[in-house]
Amino acid sequence: MFCTQCGRKFGETDRFCAQCGAPKAGAEAASPQPPPVPETDPSLDWRASMVPREIMGHPDVRARIEAVTGENPRGMSAEQFYEFARPVMAITGAGPVPPLKLIKDISLPISAKLGMKTSRDTSQGFRNTFGETLAAVLCSLASRSQPLEDITEATKGCVIRSKMLSSIWSWEGDLIITLEAKEEGTLMSAAITVPGQLSDMGQSKRVLKALVEDVMKYRDTPAGG
Repeated sequence: MFCTQCGRKFGETDRFCAQCGAPKAGAEAASPQPPPVPETDPSLDWRASMVPREIMGHPDVRARIEAVTGENPRGMSAEQFYEFARPVMAITGAGPVPPLKLIKDISLPISAKLGMKTSRDTSQGFRNTFGETLAAVLCSLASRSQPLEDITEATKGCVIRSKMLSSIWSWEGDLIITLEAKEEGTLMSAAITVPGQLSDMGQSKRVLKALVEDVMKYRDTPAGG
């Protein structure tokens, strides 16, 4: 099979073109899909629940997530940027762009082993229950097409693993969100790490700011504001 973008031949195990980064036809469809979240009894008070799977599986929460999925445009990814940059740099005489596979599979891991990384974190309290805050976080991730990789129950809360998607400013980063129930509401702490990259031109800061704004937007407004 050959790449429909640049004509390079795919290897048997390739999911993306090593020359331009374009996905191999059918690669996404062949990816294993996580098991579906079982639906929760509609009579359950998900706002008062401390169990993530009960909250995620409730019909009300599912409807909220479905209503906002893809609501915020993602913008150009790093892969798309390099795809456009290759012919432009060739025309302007700036020299060839290194193959995307070389940068992602070789240069970035080496830089990460040398300790190069970008890190950013933030925290914000909300006068909402754990269930309400978790539902708002899930809506934020869905609205920005950020994957929900894992959610683990913790003492008085949970830990959510997601990704900061690649952009023209940065490669993909690890996004960890922690929710902890407090007497006055719920504390959200979030951190982004981009391994192998010393600067992301403020992208992780913008992503964390958008997360806080999204939770403020999608949460249930508590009494008194």
